[in-house]
Amino acid sequence: MSEDFQQEEYEVGDVIGLVEEGENDESSRDFRIMYKLEVKDKNYLVLVPVDQEDEEEYEVHFLRLEGNDILEPIEDDDEWDAVEATFETLISELDNE
Repeated sequence: MSEDFQQEEYEVGDVIGLVEEGENDESSRDFRIMYKLEVKDKNYLVLVPVDQEDEEEYEVHFLRLEGNDILEPIEDDDEWDAVEATFETLISELDNE
């Protein structure tokens, strides 16, 4: 997924278009920002495809937010695991409320 989309500041609820790179082509897909997380002094966005947000099960994507406007993929497995664990803790806490 290419994260070349930039805007002033990302907020929960915003919809952003990202380019997904496939085997033979690239296509744009809209994602809703569901959560913003801070893990080990870095900021992350939790994204869900707009076309899946009303479904019971959906894909979840994490991107690192550099500054206020640059999205970067998470390429390090340890970093991904830490973000995923934080997200799962958040969801578990929300389910218990």
